[in-house]
Amino acid sequence: MSVLEKARELGIELSKSKELVNVREAEEMMLKNPDAQKAIKEFNEKQKAFQVLVSQGLQLTEGQKKEIEELELNMLDNPYVYNFFKAQQEFEKTLEAINNIIGEAIGTNLHCSCGCNSNESSGDSGIFN
Repeated sequence: MSVLEKARELGIELSKSKELVNVREAEEMMLKNPDAQKAIKEFNEKQKAFQVLVSQGLQLTEGQKKEIEELELNMLDNPYVYNFFKAQQEFEKTLEAINNIIGEAIGTNLHCSCGCNSNESSGDSGIFN
């Protein structure tokens, strides 16, 4: 079996995993909840507006930072949104574990959660830098 066939097999197994099933179920519940949708919409709209300001070189005021934090907290206070994010984090942990296993198997150290290539310290520039 080729490496690509094994990757497809892994993808199929992941699609059936309880972690991904939980994400999909939580997302469906969240999307059906009007309060969750309202909170997400308010947060996203404000976040986009503030990103425009930052991209124009402006600094957010303390009041603006507090406003986006409050909208985020309000969004996460919704149990459907919270459950979705929690399920998503669990699935991401599974993906990270898979990446670590693959890294160990091929002889690279991919344990760094910062997104960098841990081989940098050894002088190996690698392809992930």
